[in-house]
Amino acid sequence: MTDPIAHPDAKTEMDELLAAYLDNELSETERSLVETRLAEDDNFRGRLDELDRAWDMLDALPKADLDDEKFVRTTVEMITVAASQEIQQYEQQRKRTATVRQAGIALGIVALVGMGFVLTQWRLSRPDRVLVESLPVIENVDELERVDNIEFLEALRKEGLFTGETSDES
Repeated sequence: MTDPIAHPDAKTEMDELLAAYLDNELSETERSLVETRLAEDDNFRGRLDELDRAWDMLDALPKADLDDEKFVRTTVEMITVAASQEIQQYEQQRKRTATVRQAGIALGIVALVGMGFVLTQWRLSRPDRVLVESLPVIENVDELERVDNIEFLEALRKEGLFTGETSDES
């Protein structure tokens, strides 16, 4: 036999089996197996005696006098209170969710408007920016047209001549 102290699950199973035996809930086959084990196993029989005494003590306790109508009314009241609390929590959660959703939509709209503004500003000023970046070349276009050697122009670019420096001489 499995030691019920070393294996608490085995003790629980044994208690459930013995409780079913005491409550007369077993089939004939199961009842016969339990009675055979009771005849052979002292620990099993001892546990049955303990449970039987516990059942007897429970039967000796005074019975609670329940007023059925009052019991039903208080139970329904408790259920009603619990349900109303759940509804309030649901409504508060729904309001918070709606507020968060509206704030997210508002932030999204503000972000889109901001991005649109920045993109529009960038697009509108782009031709001017290209002209400003090309201003040194434009200012020196007459001199640059006279240069036949492209390597010379590359060397001037590497020296920083075309990086926005303007010449007051032209």
